[in-house]
Amino acid sequence: MLVAIAGVALATAVIYPLKHLAPAVSLGFVYLLAVVAVSTFWGLALGVATGVASAAAFNFFHLRPVGFFTLSDGRDWVALSAFVAVAMATGMVGELARTRTKEADERRQEADLAATLAQLLLGAPRLDDALPQTSHELAGALGLHTASIALGSVEPGERQAAFPLTQEDERVGTLLVPAELSSAERARIGERIVPALASVLAAAQHRAQLQAEVVETDALRRSDEMKTAILRSVSHDLRTPVTAILTAGAALDPRHPSTENVAEVRELVVGSAVRLSRLIDKLLDLSLLQAGHSEPRREWFSIEEVLQEAIEQARDGGESVRLSVDAQVPLLHGDSSQLERAFANLIENALHHCAGKPVLVRARAVGTRVRVRIVDQGPGIPAAEQHLIFLPFYRSEEDEGSHQGSGLGLAIAKGFVEAIGGNISVESSSQGTSFVVELPISPPGALSDTTTAFAGAEALR
Repeated sequence: MLVAIAGVALATAVIYPLKHLAPAVSLGFVYLLAVVAVSTFWGLALGVATGVASAAAFNFFHLRPVGFFTLSDGRDWVALSAFVAVAMATGMVGELARTRTKEADERRQEADLAATLAQLLLGAPRLDDALPQTSHELAGALGLHTASIALGSVEPGERQAAFPLTQEDERVGTLLVPAELSSAERARIGERIVPALASVLAAAQHRAQLQAEVVETDALRRSDEMKTAILRSVSHDLRTPVTAILTAGAALDPRHPSTENVAEVRELVVGSAVRLSRLIDKLLDLSLLQAGHSEPRREWFSIEEVLQEAIEQARDGGESVRLSVDAQVPLLHGDSSQLERAFANLIENALHHCAGKPVLVRARAVGTRVRVRIVDQGPGIPAAEQHLIFLPFYRSEEDEGSHQGSGLGLAIAKGFVEAIGGNISVESSSQGTSFVVELPISPPGALSDTTTAFAGAEALR
């Protein structure tokens, strides 16, 4: 209203200097500028009111007799009537332009909203996780204080209105909005927002279904590959010691056993049984890791004692292993038995490839972590195989040809090390390989502080 009054007053003032250029009765178009501006920005009703006010001001200030709402010349009535008609038409044109502009803005906002909803619903790893953020974006775009998107059919609350989201006659979800919406807002949501949202939600559900099918198919494929690898690897590894035990038992003379014969059979049977026991332990460890049931039992332990026990478990009793542990290495917090099996597998692997040379095991503190390096002086690992060696049942061409090793040790070591927050990596060249294990000194959830750990380490020494 202030703009309308100011526009009429300004147009009235502008006509005074223009009277020297044209008759006053022909200058009424100046008022049309105010009528157009008001109609375009504030609607037809205020535009018509501005046109009527302009006609009254034009009559009162510029048509004879000035200062009265009467006209001395009958032809001025025609001019004034024409002015009023043109003002009305101008107001309607301005209103139409305003409506079209508003509708175009709404369409653009709805297109942007549809793009945002598609990005949120189709880009999230899980559809359920994307619904809260999508609901928040939808409420903000529609100017609502709350909005909620639910999958399937949901009954609205006392202060909610529900819009069913259907796609091809199938209910895919429900849009819940405040019940105090106007009829125009309800119509806009029902006619423009709901169809687009239903389409995007149906596409997101279809995508989630396809992803689940892909994951299931991939899991089945991996399971089949794992079964094949297990059968291929374990069948030979089990058959070899069993065959040795059977052969040794058959060669033993039950009536006249000699001391040498019994000792030889005993050594062969015990060695084969130990090999079988190790393979079974590895299979059990791998099954626990893959099932996610290998939660470590956290306790304070000495890395030196763990490494010594691991060396004792290695294939040759640790005779070719040299251990060095820095005095500054503190106690660690984690599952010592899992780490013991992990290091035993790493040392066993190093002994298998050491080419008769000693295996070096070195532990020292580096910053906030303890680094254990296991070094052999064997032929090394080709760069193309270094990212594969930690996969279950993976064997190098050398191992495949010699049928040595089950291909489980490195995978188990990686799983147990990572279970307590550590990491394992490999460094290899044309000659020699180093496996580097880094373990946190103060992992989250530890029950004692670092000072206690250092004190415990000194006490053990």
